[in-house]
Amino acid sequence: MNFLLHCWFGREDEGLVAGGFLGDFVKGPIPDTCPDRLRVGIQLHRYIDRESNQLLEMRDTYFRFGKNLRRPASILLDIVADHIFAKYWHEYTDLNLKQFTQHCYQAIGQFERPPSAERIYEHMCRTDLFASYADVNVIFPICERILKRLHFAQHSDELETILVSEHNEFKQDFDVYFPLLQRKVSEWLQAHRN
Repeated sequence: MNFLLHCWFGREDEGLVAGGFLGDFVKGPIPDTCPDRLRVGIQLHRYIDRESNQLLEMRDTYFRFGKNLRRPASILLDIVADHIFAKYWHEYTDLNLKQFTQHCYQAIGQFERPPSAERIYEHMCRTDLFASYADVNVIFPICERILKRLHFAQHSDELETILVSEHNEFKQDFDVYFPLLQRKVSEWLQAHRN
């Protein structure tokens, strides 16, 4: 999952929402100075990452990226999942997308952020990045940067075609694995309530 879904899974608490974003920037042991609710949010983020990477129903989706993109497929799917969630938001929740994303930025802003998170935090507040994930023209450049970082840039054109041609299939797959992740997160939260 990418940031939007991570934050949505933690929506019941601002610390969990903030952990949905900051979990990608806090590496290794969580510092002792970390506030308790943010600590739980980062733990939830890590749990979701582990579960989504192992979930057979998500792994079954990797083939849609084709043979050339099989290695970065798990990372690309995180972005595609946020795209599907944002684009079809009204099918999954009664919350208003823009109100929710503003709540996310406000929640994240309450906590100290590592320097590595600051630039993207400022960018997402300025552009309402989470809500803009609904637009494939926003997520494609994000995916392109991932491909470049992982030395798969030569397959950018192929990915652009896949994001359009496989869109309906990505949506169908999301409708299978999203409820499974919801259930896992609900059980985790139940077990970690104070």
